[in-house]
This record gives sequence, structure tokens and C-alpha cells, in this order.
Amino acid sequence: MPKEPIALDWFVERREAAEIAHTRSGLRLQSPTCERGLSECRTIDGGTEHAWTELVHDALPPGALPAEVATRAREVIAPGPLLTESHEHATEVIRRLVDVARHAGASHLDVLLREVDRRTLFATPERHVEDHSRYALLEVKAFHSTDGATADLWRALAFPDVAHLRAALPSLESTVDGLVRELRETTPAVPCPTATLPIVFPPGAASGCFFHEVCGHPLEGDVVARSGSYLARRLGQRIAEPWLSVSDDPTDGHSALAFAFDDEGHSARSVPLLRDGVVASPLLDARTARALGHAPNGHGRRVDFRHPPLPRMAHTRVEPHEGNLKSLLADVAHGLLVQHLTPRHMDLLSGDFSFYIVEAREVRDGRPGRRVSPGILGGNGLEALASIDAVGADAKNLFATRGCRKLDHGPLPVSFGQPAVRFRGLHVRPWR
Repeated sequence: MPKEPIALDWFVERREAAEIAHTRSGLRLQSPTCERGLSECRTIDGGTEHAWTELVHDALPPGALPAEVATRAREVIAPGPLLTESHEHATEVIRRLVDVARHAGASHLDVLLREVDRRTLFATPERHVEDHSRYALLEVKAFHSTDGATADLWRALAFPDVAHLRAALPSLESTVDGLVRELRETTPAVPCPTATLPIVFPPGAASGCFFHEVCGHPLEGDVVARSGSYLARRLGQRIAEPWLSVSDDPTDGHSALAFAFDDEGHSARSVPLLRDGVVASPLLDARTARALGHAPNGHGRRVDFRHPPLPRMAHTRVEPHEGNLKSLLADVAHGLLVQHLTPRHMDLLSGDFSFYIVEAREVRDGRPGRRVSPGILGGNGLEALASIDAVGADAKNLFATRGCRKLDHGPLPVSFGQPAVRFRGLHVRPWR
């Protein structure tokens, strides 16, 4: 006879989001949306199941939660609209940035501003953990036309809320002005070469997604538990020089994106992926921690109440060593300064990878020059990590607004941090 299901834990979430965009067709304001829901993990014959319910306003279904959990849950889901008052200030910031780009000579500036307020409650029969996060994510893309061709540059930033973003407006105006100036000075682009060349990542650049893909995903707990990656099979082994250390630290997510507890109520903490060139630790949620015989380390994350937690990255960073971008470039006779990569392919088992080169500049005699046309950077994780011959001390953070997807779970906000990093040689070729 089947056993009666037993509730193991409950998760309650309230998420409000507002978005404003500026495109070639003008300014578009999206009214704030608010979702409220709860989920329950319970035992069934042969395992566990995850069931969720979307809530209408702040009404809990009768008997959905134990009385002591229901009281806390109502406090989490009760607040009314919280983001409407920031629309006016957000619109002001966007208009100012568009004006700056226009005066600097840009043909156009795309802007996307998204503000999110998220409140959660994780509860078991023994403990209750509440968390609250709020952040404003800003993306800008400047366009410049020359000789019949259009080039663009993209940057992303994160702030605790729109008020902090507005306070940073002078710095944002300088960033946009600098983007347009760089476009004007480095275009038209030269063709991307086909060669194995020294590659340098500048500090705080979107090339930081390299370590997210090549080091982070292969060491997520569910992957490690099934020995499903080239790094999972090399825990405790040296694969790189001792100046390379990579960690994932949810408490250092560019301040605005940091969190103190994961979505299973465990304290978030920094986890070394590579320590002094040695493969160190996996990222764990409760389920994979049990499977591997470890304690959870604060990386159980949910897309929302509709999804169970999975071991996921948060803020992946390369730890600083010595030197800076200028000193790392000084020894490069001919190479590329790669500022923006996007993932194309990552084979977790073999470590083979390829990335689209979205933004890069040619380096001659230690000096960055013209932009290169779009290209593809490819190689193998073990070979690439072993070829890192210098890591600077000039670390900076970058937020990646596109988010990170895994399996059938949607994107989660993630960020990267890195100093300047130099590879002895990686293969590049034209994209098209």
C-alpha cells in the first residue's frame, strides 16, 4: 500500500519586476509585473516530488502550509506594488544617456533597464529562512556607422536599486561617452585572423564568461555526482599553474546581486573551483551534497517557485595575483585583447569549447589597436587553463544580464569578476 506523502520543505516567493527599454523606435515602458507562488517538496514511493501553486494576490489556499509557516508566508507575499515610483527616475536616466551618446557621435544607443524585487521564505519543520533581494540591471549598446558599416559596443552594470543607479549617473554618462569614443577610434575593424595567438582578457570584461563555462559548469554538483565532466574526474589534481585560482562566491555578486542564503535556506559562501591550479570543490545544493557525502555550500538556486533547486553558479571570479593589464600586454608582440565572448559550444565530458568573439582588439607590440571583425575562439579546457601564463592583480566585476540557463530551467542572474588574464596561445578564426 502506498505510503502517505510527507512534506519535507516549503518555498514561498514574491517577485516584482519592471522594465524600461530605449530602442530605435523610442522609449518603451513595461508596467510592473508581480508573481506570487509556493512550492512543496514531499516524499513519494521511490523518491520525492515537487509541486507548486501560483497564488492570486496574497491569498494562501486553505491548508497549503502549516500554521506557523503560513503566518510568515503571508508577510512575504503581502506587499503591494513596490517599483512604480522608480519609473520616473529610470526614464530620466535613460534619456540622459541617450543624449550623451548622440552628442558623442553615436548613430544610436540601445538601453535596457530592469529592476527586480524578490522576497522568499524557505521552511522545513525545523527552521525558517527569509531572504530579500533587490537590484537594477542596466545594459547599454552604442552603435557607430562608418563607411557604410555599423559597429557596436555593449556594457552591463548592476545597482542595488534605481536610486543608486540615478546617483551614479555622472559615471554612467562617462561610460557611454567612452564607449562611443572607443567605437570612433577603433573602427573600421580589421579581419579576424586564423591563427593560434596570445590572448589577453582585460579586467572586468565580458570575456569572464570563459571561466563560468570552462570551470563553473563542469564543477556543478549534479555534474560531478555522475562524473559527467572533464574536471569532475580530476578533483584534487593540478591542471594549471599555481597563480590561477577560480572561485564562485554568491556573497560578492557586484553587491547588488549578492545573496546571503540560497533558495534552500543554506548560508551562501565562496567555493574554490580551482585553488592554486588544483581542481578543488564542486558547487552543491542539498541533494547533490547528500549524493557526494558533503555539506551543502549555498549554491542551491531556483529560477522561481515553479522549479526545484539545482546547484548553480552565482558570481564566478578569477582571484587576483600580480601585475596589471599594461604589464600583461607588454610582452605580446602580436595577439588579441578579447573584451566580450558569448558561449557557442561547451562539451563537459571532453572540455572542448568554442566561443563567439563579439568584441576584441588587435595587439601589436604591447599596444591595443583596431577592433577585429567577429571571430570564434576555440580549444580544450585543460590545454587552455594550462596555457595561462599570467594573472593580474587588477580585478573588477562585471554583471551578465543575459543570465545563465541550465537544463529546462530558465536564466538566473550571474556575474563575473576577473583581473587581466593572459593565455600563451588560443586558436581564433573568423566567424563569418
